[in-house]
Amino acid sequence: MIQSPLKRYFHLPLSVSLLAGAVGMPLSGFAQTTNHFSSEQRKEIVEVVRDAMKKDPSILEDAVIAAQKERTKQKVESATKTLADKKNILNNVLPTDGFIGNPNAKNTIVEFFDPRCGYCKKVLPELLQLVKEDKNVRIIFKVVPILGENSVLESKAIAAAARQNGYVVMMKAIMDSKEEMTEDSIKELAKQQKLDGDRLIQDMKAASITQALEDNIKLFRDLGIDGTPALIINGSKIIPGAVSYETLKQFMQDK
Repeated sequence: MIQSPLKRYFHLPLSVSLLAGAVGMPLSGFAQTTNHFSSEQRKEIVEVVRDAMKKDPSILEDAVIAAQKERTKQKVESATKTLADKKNILNNVLPTDGFIGNPNAKNTIVEFFDPRCGYCKKVLPELLQLVKEDKNVRIIFKVVPILGENSVLESKAIAAAARQNGYVVMMKAIMDSKEEMTEDSIKELAKQQKLDGDRLIQDMKAASITQALEDNIKLFRDLGIDGTPALIINGSKIIPGAVSYETLKQFMQDK
């Protein structure tokens, strides 16, 4: 029987890794933490855990949730470490970026978004409301087409609209639309926003627009972000996913 080694192990904070290892989850912590056990001891530990999970299946669910939270935490921490090097790039408004708010605001939010992302559509009104009510906030929009060919088409339209000072209105129009976007529908939508639709379609085909989107995606990936929306507060904190107006306001008050 395993006595003290098993008892010592279950007092370790990485006990979740043991559960993960027992069911084959790829957590490196499991292998590292159990190095001091013999193969027979590790085998018996796994059997003990499996027996416990049979008696109480919620143990496995808790382990999976804990592992997912840990992965998310590690991703955010890793991305945060790279922000210092990217801060100047993030806080500069590029010709293909969108911008709203006070140019001299002390707080800057950078949003990476995909125009076809449901959560991005959900958070957009919250961001617009925040800027309207807080004059110390500015928002920079960086479009990242990560959801397929239609995302690329719509993202090109949004980025190209910046050449007519129409980035934000085109972004909002596309994201509010229920219609499947084509070049024809984009042209018509641009005209409704008082933009030159023919010029927009031509600008969308420019190599510089394609390059700008590729640069946005590279920056997005370099920061370790893999989903939209992603908000970066003052170049120092990454907030993944959609957040409410109240949460955004609280972040600004904490600055």
